Amino acid sequence: MVSKKLSHELLNLDIDEGVRIVSTKNTKTKMFINKRTSGFFVLEICSDLTDMSEIGFYRDIKHIHKLIDDIFGREYSVTIY
Repeated sequence: MVSKKLSHELLNLDIDEGVRIVSTKNTKTKMFINKRTSGFFVLEICSDLTDMSEIGFYRDIKHIHKLIDDIFGREYSVTIY
């Protein structure tokens, strides 16, 4: 489950801030999350294994929590920038 601290950080992001989540497993997957002025979250998911990047827009924080849990499980590090 996504920690309460991470959930709080996501909800309180300013438009000039972001969150980077990096897998601590060997999959080398990264997720970048920013917030737009419209209130939508922009997610970019990058994987070094496939050299692909996927971008999505989400309004509901629950969908972001589910993505983080599905992709990273409990094995990730978080950086606020």
